[in-house]
Amino acid sequence: MRSIFATTACAVLALSAAAAADPIADFYKAKGLTVYVGSDPGGGYDTYGRLVSRHIQKFLPGNPAIVVKNMPGASGMRLANYIYAKAEKDGSEIGIVQNTVVLEPMMGNTAVQYEPDKFVWLGSVSSLTSTCVVWRTSAVQSMEQAREREVLVGGQGSRSSTVLVPNSLNALTGTKFKIVKGYPSTTSVFLAMERGEVDGLCGVGSDSILGSHWDQVKSGDLKVIVQVNAAPADDLPGVPWVMDYAKTEQDRETLEFLVSRQYFGRPFVAAPGTAPDKVPVLRKAFWDMMNDKGYLADAEKQRIPVNPISGEDVQAFIVKLFKMPKDVVDRGNRAADGDPLLVADAKLNWIEAKGVTLDAIEKSRIVFKDKGKTVRADAGGETEITVAGKKADRKDLKAGLVCDVRYLGDGDAAGAITCR
Repeated sequence: MRSIFATTACAVLALSAAAAADPIADFYKAKGLTVYVGSDPGGGYDTYGRLVSRHIQKFLPGNPAIVVKNMPGASGMRLANYIYAKAEKDGSEIGIVQNTVVLEPMMGNTAVQYEPDKFVWLGSVSSLTSTCVVWRTSAVQSMEQAREREVLVGGQGSRSSTVLVPNSLNALTGTKFKIVKGYPSTTSVFLAMERGEVDGLCGVGSDSILGSHWDQVKSGDLKVIVQVNAAPADDLPGVPWVMDYAKTEQDRETLEFLVSRQYFGRPFVAAPGTAPDKVPVLRKAFWDMMNDKGYLADAEKQRIPVNPISGEDVQAFIVKLFKMPKDVVDRGNRAADGDPLLVADAKLNWIEAKGVTLDAIEKSRIVFKDKGKTVRADAGGETEITVAGKKADRKDLKAGLVCDVRYLGDGDAAGAITCR
């Protein structure tokens, strides 16, 4: 007769073998997880993408290695197009996309190559409140004044929130924002404010203001003149609410449609058709992370709001959004397109540094000396990089290379880097 000890030992071994044979854990341990960010390093989406990437590992089976890759372009549509058509469907690639990509198909953008309701939505880190801010030297220091006189605001691409939001406010609240578009990033616009090129920025998330630029708000260099959202935010006390400025009830209804995307302000997605056994795993990992003490402490340290929405709720909201009445969508399109007389291309003042030596590479930035001064310039996704006569990537840049650099200023974007 087999002893009870032998029977118990066999049972323990069987359980151990079953625990070890976890195909999902084995998959993630072997393949890892790539997290794509649809913007340049340094902005709000990049901050959230890297925050999630630092913490999600311990909530995924197999504790996979996490790689972060920036894929900026076309105000987030480049990444949305990639995730939809080319990303791996095995659960090894996810991305944080701009919330504006959801409305693009409804607004007739022909560059769209995806259907938002077909994505696998994993959840959103937080709802989003957009803001308009002005620099201390601006003649306009309130929303009321912005309705009385023209104020120059910097913007990125034509379909970015920094252009769509001021366009919409001009149409629906009577503001007179003059938009200078074409800046590489919101960081570039903030630096342009300091240089006196523009008066302000409209369509920037309150999380960026409360995090990266809070010291400038406290010092009085920056002033938040309006919050653009479906309901006033608790963390912006005393800042006027956009809905109070709607000219008519119809304008208010249109504004509500345009800000609806902010409900899922910082969303993460996987490709349509992602393996059914991975979808609940990714959604659960995302949600468990949102309630983790380590994650919450990291978010608080960076002054990042935490107001998560589950993947299931984001998915259901987007399905509902696509049932919006056509007349409301049409009015939203007209408002977002804006008045062409109030939109102009930025005349960027590029600096040419010839034959400089790269002293260091700091994450996305190159460090070099120009006329004796140390310069740090962002080599973002829009930067044209050439090494030894061939098109190259940021990873090909090394300390010691001699290069010609076209850049906007210290801490600002590099437009082109051409190395020997």
